[in-house]
Amino acid sequence: MRRGRVFAGLMTVLAVASATVAPQAVAAACQYTVQDLPLPAVAFQAEMTGSSTNNSRIVGVRGETGSKYGLLWVNNVLREMPGVSQTDVIPAAVNNVSVVAGRQEHRPAGSDSVTFKAFRYEAGVYTMLETEPGEQSWALGINDAGDVVGLVAPQFTYSYATVVMWPRSGPRKTFGVGYPRGIDAQRRIVMLADSSSISRESGWVVDTDTGAKVELPGAQSPLVFDNGRVLNFERLNDRESQITEWDLTGTKVAAHAGGVRPFGRNGSGTVFGTDRSLAPTLWRPSGRTVVQAPFLPMWDHYGEITDAATLIGTYTNADRHLRPARWLWVCS
Repeated sequence: MRRGRVFAGLMTVLAVASATVAPQAVAAACQYTVQDLPLPAVAFQAEMTGSSTNNSRIVGVRGETGSKYGLLWVNNVLREMPGVSQTDVIPAAVNNVSVVAGRQEHRPAGSDSVTFKAFRYEAGVYTMLETEPGEQSWALGINDAGDVVGLVAPQFTYSYATVVMWPRSGPRKTFGVGYPRGIDAQRRIVMLADSSSISRESGWVVDTDTGAKVELPGAQSPLVFDNGRVLNFERLNDRESQITEWDLTGTKVAAHAGGVRPFGRNGSGTVFGTDRSLAPTLWRPSGRTVVQAPFLPMWDHYGEITDAATLIGTYTNADRHLRPARWLWVCS
C-alpha cells in the first residue's frame, strides 16, 4: 500500500475541433477549481490516502504533536475517526458504505519499537484483523462487502511480505510474496510479485475464491487497480515511457503515451496520472492535456479521478502545509 482554506485554480483547455462535438461545447470556457476538504479545527495539515470506487468516500490522515489520526469524508462531510492511545491510525482504503481499512502503529511509551496491525473500521469501532503472534500486518484495500486485502510479515521485518485477504467472515487466505493493489466486488485482487516465468517484477490478477491467476507480464510499479482496469508504468526506452492499461483477462487494451505514474481511470476512460516531468496529466479519448492550476495535486501522494472528471488528491498550500482537496471541472 498521505492537510482548510479555499483556493481557486485555472486550467486552460485546448479545444480540438471534431465533427462529433457541438460548437457550443467547443467554445465553452472550462476550468479546474480547487476545493479543500474540511479539516478539524486543530489540524494544520493533512493528506489524502484513499477513496471508494464511486469516490463518495475519501480517507486521509492528519498529524499533530507527533501523533496521527484518521479522517473520513462522506460526500465531502468530515467524520473524524477516534484516536487510540499511544497509537497512530493510518487509513489506507474505504468502500462505498464507509467501512475503512488501514493500520494502527502502536508506539509504547519509552520504546523505539513500532507494532503494525491491520484493522477494519466500521460504525465507530476498530476490528483488528487476524495477525499471528510474531507477525505484523497492513490493510491496503477493501471492497463493498468488507473483504480486505493487505500484507503480513515477521515482526520488525519489511521484506518478503505475504499478500493476504481477510474475508468479511472466515479465516484469512494467503497468496504468496508480493504487494497488493486492490480488491474488487468479485474478490479478485491485483498484486505485484516476482514472475514465475520471467526474471522480473510482474503483475497478477488472482481470484481469491478459486486461486486462479492471470499474469500481466512485465507490469511494474507504479501500478493501480481502478474501474476494472490495471494501469502501470512501462519504460519504452531511455527517453520514452507510457502508462499501459490492461483488462482483467491479461490483455493490453490501451497505452497512454508519455505517462509515468498512474492515479486512476474513470468510467469514461479518462486516465489521470503524471507525465515524465511529473506534471499532473489527463489522457482523454480525445487527447492528452496537462492539468494547469495555481495548486496542483502532488505526484507522490494518492490521487484519483471521478466520473464527473473531478480530481482528488493532496497539494501544498502557500504556507507549505499539506491539504487534501478536490479539483472541480467547471464549464461556463
